[in-house]
Amino acid sequence: MPRAILYLSQQLKDNISAFFLIAVIMFACALAGIIGRPLTFLAIFWPANAVLLGLFLRFPTLKNIGGWLGAFIGFMIADLITGNTFLVTLFLTLANLSHALVTLLLIHFFKLDYKQYNKGLTFLYLFGISAFGGCLAAASFACLTVPHLPNTFMSMDRIWIDFGMWWTGEILNVIAFLPIVLAIPNQNTIQNYFQEYKQQPLQTEILLPFLGVVLSVILTHFFIGPGAIMFPIAALIWAALSYNLFFVSIINCGVCMLLYNALTSYYITQSPDAYLETTLSVRIGLFMLALGPLTLTIISRNRQKLYHQILYLANHDGLTTTLNRRYFYEESERTIAKNTEKTAHSVTILLIDLDHFKKINDQYGHVIGDYVLQEFSRQVKAQIRSHDLFGRLGGEEFAILLKDLTLEQSIAIAQRICNTVFNTPIHLDDQRSFNISVSIGLSYQTLPYCVPFQQLIKRADDALYLAKEKGRNQLCLESEIQQNYNLFAQ
Repeated sequence: MPRAILYLSQQLKDNISAFFLIAVIMFACALAGIIGRPLTFLAIFWPANAVLLGLFLRFPTLKNIGGWLGAFIGFMIADLITGNTFLVTLFLTLANLSHALVTLLLIHFFKLDYKQYNKGLTFLYLFGISAFGGCLAAASFACLTVPHLPNTFMSMDRIWIDFGMWWTGEILNVIAFLPIVLAIPNQNTIQNYFQEYKQQPLQTEILLPFLGVVLSVILTHFFIGPGAIMFPIAALIWAALSYNLFFVSIINCGVCMLLYNALTSYYITQSPDAYLETTLSVRIGLFMLALGPLTLTIISRNRQKLYHQILYLANHDGLTTTLNRRYFYEESERTIAKNTEKTAHSVTILLIDLDHFKKINDQYGHVIGDYVLQEFSRQVKAQIRSHDLFGRLGGEEFAILLKDLTLEQSIAIAQRICNTVFNTPIHLDDQRSFNISVSIGLSYQTLPYCVPFQQLIKRADDALYLAKEKGRNQLCLESEIQQNYNLFAQ
């Protein structure tokens, strides 16, 4: 019984939170659309329906009774306080809600994984369902009901014009506002942005695509006309190849709304008839203009992500996720070459070999052997810094490159790895456990003078061989350093 009460209490809190949040957002969005509505016409700027759909898709916890009721109240209050009658407001609100409702039902019916909106053709499917599902349903419901109400602003004499205006307006608002809500970065992504900004301040070059978009939009106000809709296309393509989906969505939205406002003002100034004749084609044209950069951004980002995944797989060991032999050697040689240009630096090479690893494979099987390698790698990563290089050279042999440490610090890290591995049991699923050990060879060189990397590896390998000869489960230094270290210790 307490669990049931606790569950109901949590559900009530979720519904109340969703109610107030959705109500406030829908009230603000609807009010903005109503204020910008031309006299005797439908709103040209109506983000509310697209934002509501985006919130329900992006944050499923809001899609409850409280959320729907909050949307209803937000729409109703915004319309009523601006002078509309209750009955007209009620049916307009139901029409607006039908947009999100029908779209969500169709997404469920077609089993569209909308969370993968930025992969494959999901993006286009989502907009297709919204345009020919939710947008069409909202326009149809409004045109079948609102013209028959008293004190209505919609007339049966121009029902097809109102239908086209509503439908195309919804499509334009969806392409302008839905991607922004869907692409809102989560908390971890925002933190990563700030960390990258601290490490590498914003460069002027990154602003050039955005400035290109701004300039192209400014030009449309000087050369206003039907062709103005194409002015920003080159700059939008540039932005699509330079920014992530969230920023491109914001830029796209701004361009669409500014262009539409400029063209609408121009044609309304000419005559209302010119506005009605051209607005449908302008809206469809802006929809296609916005669809291109969004699609290009998704394709570009997916290709970049795939490239990085392939690059990661090419440079890392698939079992332990450490660097593979080739990439470890390349990065080590690059690190030494880079650091030789500076002074007061050093490089340490640790060669590590798991003791009697063949016996582990023979006794427990290769699956357990692979698990041991993974556990060993995890233990080592916990003992070294994030910028140290850690690679698997082959089989049970690993290597680490430590940068900018004293000999004493390097020895301490190597000894800590040796002790941690020996003192940490490997636990199996059948409650069995056993311990492993490692032998480590260490070579050390101060910079800027440094011998070739291959010689450092050879010196560490000789030290590793010595550690095995002495009985394994220990650290040995290269011979010259061992002698100097012993003299210093004495």
